[in-house]
Amino acid sequence: MKVSDVSPVVAPERVAAQQAASTAVQGTPDRVSVNATRNAEASVSAARRSTGTDRASRMQQLEASVRSGTYAPDPGRVAEQLLSDAEVDARLQSMMSH
Repeated sequence: MKVSDVSPVVAPERVAAQQAASTAVQGTPDRVSVNATRNAEASVSAARRSTGTDRASRMQQLEASVRSGTYAPDPGRVAEQLLSDAEVDARLQSMMSH
């Protein structure tokens, strides 16, 4: 086994002093806020409410056309979606294996 990291070891006292100095230079303490999260959650829930009814009606229309035999999907669009999904799966597998 070969060690490639040869950075010098720093004593804990020096690290604490360096961190204190960098905090003093920055001057402004970090802040945490959940307002953005609340706004995002409100937007998501509003979007879900608005699309929920649209999706339900689309699903009912689709079910009716399938049951009546009038549903005719576009073969080119289906093929494109299959290939797109396969490409995403392949990329995820590649990322997971590295």
